[in-house]
Amino acid sequence: MRAGWRARASSWTEYEVEHDWARIELVEPSPDERLFSGVVEPSRVDELAAVLADLGLRYSMELWSEDQATLLRELAG
Repeated sequence: MRAGWRARASSWTEYEVEHDWARIELVEPSPDERLFSGVVEPSRVDELAAVLADLGLRYSMELWSEDQATLLRELAG
């Protein structure tokens, strides 16, 4: 992938997408829907949002505290 991103298929509808600062599982339950989950370095969340926007993908993202107890930020595009 471009700009340091690596990707590989992990099943027919799932992909592992990685960068030095992110590790994301991408699931495509249907051609019109994509779900992301994973870990992103908190200081790079805006950069990930920009990558998704450049790809023309709609998204919503939640940034949680390390202990998963507090929602710190929500983004959508």
